[in-house]
Amino acid sequence: MRGEVRRWLAATAVNLGTLPPPLDTGLVAAILPALSRDLHAHITVATWVPIIYLLVISVFMPTFGALSDRLGRREFFAFGLLVFALGAFLSGSSQTIYELLFARLVQGVGAAFVLANSRALISDLFGEGRGLAMGVHIAVLYFALLMGPLLGGVILTLTSVVGWRDVFFVNIPICVASATLTVVLVPRSNRPVRSSGRLNWFRAVLLFFGLLALIGGVSMWTMTKGTIELLLEEVRFFGLYTRPFFYVSFPAWVPVLAGAALTTLTLLSEWKSESDQVIPLRLLKVNTRLRSACVSILLLYTAHHATWVLLSFYLTVVKGMDPIETGMTIAVLPLTVLVISPLGGLISDRYGHVQVMTFGLFVSGTSLLMLSFGSADTSILFIAVSLVLLGMGIGTFAAPNTNTALESVQPEVRAQVNGLLGFMRHIGQTLSLVFASMVMDLSIGYEKFLLGGEIDISSFVKGMDTFFLIGSGLSLTAAAFALYYEVHHARSFLYLLLRRKAVQDTRSNATERSSSGVT
Repeated sequence: MRGEVRRWLAATAVNLGTLPPPLDTGLVAAILPALSRDLHAHITVATWVPIIYLLVISVFMPTFGALSDRLGRREFFAFGLLVFALGAFLSGSSQTIYELLFARLVQGVGAAFVLANSRALISDLFGEGRGLAMGVHIAVLYFALLMGPLLGGVILTLTSVVGWRDVFFVNIPICVASATLTVVLVPRSNRPVRSSGRLNWFRAVLLFFGLLALIGGVSMWTMTKGTIELLLEEVRFFGLYTRPFFYVSFPAWVPVLAGAALTTLTLLSEWKSESDQVIPLRLLKVNTRLRSACVSILLLYTAHHATWVLLSFYLTVVKGMDPIETGMTIAVLPLTVLVISPLGGLISDRYGHVQVMTFGLFVSGTSLLMLSFGSADTSILFIAVSLVLLGMGIGTFAAPNTNTALESVQPEVRAQVNGLLGFMRHIGQTLSLVFASMVMDLSIGYEKFLLGGEIDISSFVKGMDTFFLIGSGLSLTAAAFALYYEVHHARSFLYLLLRRKAVQDTRSNATERSSSGVT
């Protein structure tokens, strides 16, 4: 009993440390207009405050996971929390948009260490009966997402009392307290793993810049009408000041093409490599369950993650709701996940991870299909019911998806595999946000929205419905993939079982013949 209590205390320390990264995501999205005006940053530049954070997490989670597998997950989890706290301090102290972007990069590094190890630590603590614990962990993540829009709405309403800089400082005491508790309560979950392979940091950096150029070019294509212009009249960077008077203009397809080429070449190099992969693609070659989990998580998060952004604009612009009402309505989604996720993990322990995960994907696809029928006259009740259904789908998907992936590999590589799942999840989130920003820009225009011009409501609603319809298709496609890989896995397992039985029967017959003297 004492050991069980200690395990849950250790899990509480890990869960506490996992709060800041998702909480930060919701809060930054809420204060983005305020910090953009305060720092005199164009909206196309300000949107990189959340994007660069997600990109750093996406690319470096697998590498940081592999590093943690070798040198210690607990230690790098605590280290990541302290780096995140440093980045939060720098973000709140930033005086220019360039300082803030650099600080967000530092925060992304810290978040990548934290998220690469959190689920692996939970898995190590609870072993085979991790379903409930993983469900609770997922619920904590969505509790942070729940608090994001709620606190964001309050901050936007009370912006004269609480500045946007204070939002970043909130995470600092949480990080320091969790790092301390982790070192005290969490045992060393893995001995350092000696591997003949080396960590290819150069390839990780190339992948980061490739995705940076690719996603950056795509996100700015519609905003800049096909031509990107950069003008630097003066630059202030943490006390340093310069006036470069630098100007450059180029077509938006240039970074898109360069990023696509660099990303493709890096991934091809990853696929051919066997010993020093940034992303453990070698596991995807032979592990069908891991492949299914990765494809599913990428498609689902691409399908739904920007829902809160689009609905935030919809409820504010179309329905005329204030920020607090909007935040409370959108919070229905993470609140439902918060309630359902532990139950989903518990049920998956009994009835199978893949079966419950697939059910969650079908429910998510159905809810997104319901949202695609929205109009300017759609009731708030219909939206709330759709969000509850989406939350039920995500809640029954998340924990089984993670568990089926972690159970399909050896314990010594769980942090690296968790990093791979994080890579897929955050790339999906980034793509979803990029697609949503393109929908908003094409339908209402960022500048028109910020400057108060007349907005074509029907055009925006049509674009939003198109996004949800595509999201429904992606979610249902993920369910089909999960079913296909499970059937393939079952057939392979049955084939090996029958083959082993045939070999055993042959050996038994040979033994009987030998004992009876028959040749």
